[in-house]
Amino acid sequence: MTTTLKIAQVEGGAGGNGLLVDTVASVTLADTRIRLYTYAVTVASELVIADENGPVIKQPVLAANTVDNVYIGDDGVRCKGKVSVAGSSNAGKIYVYYG
Repeated sequence: MTTTLKIAQVEGGAGGNGLLVDTVASVTLADTRIRLYTYAVTVASELVIADENGPVIKQPVLAANTVDNVYIGDDGVRCKGKVSVAGSSNAGKIYVYYG
């Protein structure tokens, strides 16, 4: 099965916490599978990606000024309802690849 991945970021694109929206279409990310995410944070924190049922991914970031990519298996992480991110500082960025 082939999948065309799309990319989402926090609404407004400035970073920090909030609902995730598609970077091209600006529609709220909902009812999808997360295949990969990448982040850059300026302070140690715990990134939490959640759907309507609560957290689906928790990523501890133990050091300031950290950048990483996290690849998820072929099936991805299933999200139901709107998807949001919390735990990122205002200067932090997270991108979610979904589809």
